[in-house]
Amino acid sequence: MPRFRLGLVRYLNTAPLRWDLAQSLPEEVEVLYASPAELSRRLLSEELEAGLVPSVLYVRHPESLLLFPDLSISASGRVGSVLFFYQGTLKGLSGKTVALSSESETSVALLRILLEDFQGVHPEYRRGRPEELNRGYLAIGDEALLLRKSPPFPEILDLAGVWMEQTGLPFVFAVLAVRREVVSPWRSLLREVAQALYLSRARGLARLSEAAAREKPPKLSLEEARAYLLGLEYDLSGVKQEALRAFYQHLFRRGEIPSVPELRFVEL
Repeated sequence: MPRFRLGLVRYLNTAPLRWDLAQSLPEEVEVLYASPAELSRRLLSEELEAGLVPSVLYVRHPESLLLFPDLSISASGRVGSVLFFYQGTLKGLSGKTVALSSESETSVALLRILLEDFQGVHPEYRRGRPEELNRGYLAIGDEALLLRKSPPFPEILDLAGVWMEQTGLPFVFAVLAVRREVVSPWRSLLREVAQALYLSRARGLARLSEAAAREKPPKLSLEEARAYLLGLEYDLSGVKQEALRAFYQHLFRRGEIPSVPELRFVEL
């Protein structure tokens, strides 16, 4: 039997989406878990049919990807799991080395916009860990949640919070994307996958404390995990689409993409 491979992330932030998803998906669907960066690679290399990927991936490959309607990982303000830890002042980071998580290109792109475009700060970026030679470190996901309790540097910038302050818009970190060529042969199944995701999201959000308890990292308290999930959003409504376009406009002005494409969705 042909398999439809769906890629997801096991971070705490996807707990509501995954609440009872395994029981709701059709048997043809195989769920694979990996980091956001690895899911992006697998989707582009045709090792996945669909995946929860960084939102920057869609804008860099709009000719080959479509979006699932009304699904995202997003936040309207501070989120707590996309954090830039730094030493000294932001202005003092120009010319200094800061380290970047290798797990999400969206968070890296957002950090560069916030520092360079909004603050006029131009550090030297490198992939790696928060070592002594660095003056800052970008962490995402469960790592960021845990580093808040024992930060590598004293100052903390919550990227979604700063974006909201500067633009008045939420920020969309991840979208569920599907390869265009698989839509036609899998259209009926895609409807079932979407329905399973929507139902799991609704049930997970209705039982948020249980989802937090089941999925939280061991070093995070239940109260911390639940408060974190309360600050996340999982829709891709009109204002979220506006937020995506604003993010893409910044990437276009920076010369990182050739144009701002339309948002194209799977017709379910």
